[in-house]
Amino acid sequence: MLKRSLLLMLLATSVAASPAVPLEVHAEDGSPIPAWVLEPEGKGTNPPVAVLLHGLTRSKDDWLSDEEPTFGGVLTEQLRSAGYRVYLMDARRHGARATPDAKPGALAKKAHAGEPGPYQAMIVDTVKDAQVLLTKVLANGKKPPRVLVAGYSMGAQVGLLLASREPRVTHLVTMVPPHVDPVLGDAAPVNRMGKIHQDWLLLTANRDPFSTEEDNQKLFDAAPSKRKTRRTFDSGHALPREYLDEVRRWLGEARRLP
Repeated sequence: MLKRSLLLMLLATSVAASPAVPLEVHAEDGSPIPAWVLEPEGKGTNPPVAVLLHGLTRSKDDWLSDEEPTFGGVLTEQLRSAGYRVYLMDARRHGARATPDAKPGALAKKAHAGEPGPYQAMIVDTVKDAQVLLTKVLANGKKPPRVLVAGYSMGAQVGLLLASREPRVTHLVTMVPPHVDPVLGDAAPVNRMGKIHQDWLLLTANRDPFSTEEDNQKLFDAAPSKRKTRRTFDSGHALPREYLDEVRRWLGEARRLP
């Protein structure tokens, strides 16, 4: 009994210490979108905004953890210390929205096998949910100095699709977006790159099994963005922790630009 009481006390302390606060958001179809908001360090009446998007089979928890593959908690704290209000959300069929009868990894495999429908719907609906979240975030009428969207792997895929539809997004960071065949229509960033005008940082890996060097370069070249940067790491799909230094440098430069 003592051990159980101690465990409960530790859990309660951990939750109380967490800067993440639940945010009530509902999708266009009425379903809840599990989301958290983390306030920036320091005070500001109209802080910049960041929306972070997780990878396939992962969840918004990635952005609170300092563990592989994303080391996301480090990025979240970097953003908060730089004055950003940070928002996290679960993609469809992920995290608090998990559907055991239709797991995301299985849907991706079916898409490669010629059954793309459920996977396409998962991605497209997640993009729509992110748009709903943005509308909620920006509902006070005050335009933040920056609206950043950052995503890892599938989150990068969703981020590109979101930015292509959202002029309200001003800055975009995408880590190892997978190459998605154009036949997947609205779920394939390659079909939307002509709409990417945001300041953009693309981080790729030279041994990524999900996207070749040629795929990455074509994606980068297709965006008409006037301020875009690409950096490649000597790694597989899981980037080394040092990628966070590149993101921090780029964000610092973006703050100094007019």
